[in-house]
Amino acid sequence: MEVQRETGVPQGDCWCTQVDFSAELLARVPPAAQRLACICAACAAKGTPAA
Repeated sequence: MEVQRETGVPQGDCWCTQVDFSAELLARVPPAAQRLACICAACAAKGTPAA
């Protein structure tokens, strides 16, 4: 999705658009990063947001 944002060229859906993140996990994302930073697949599986 970052490539699409930078280039304007559609890249298809990211894996994260097909999963549901728990409210608990989303609440752990720092407020300044909410809706700006990604949660990687490994962190989502562990329940820990990426820094």
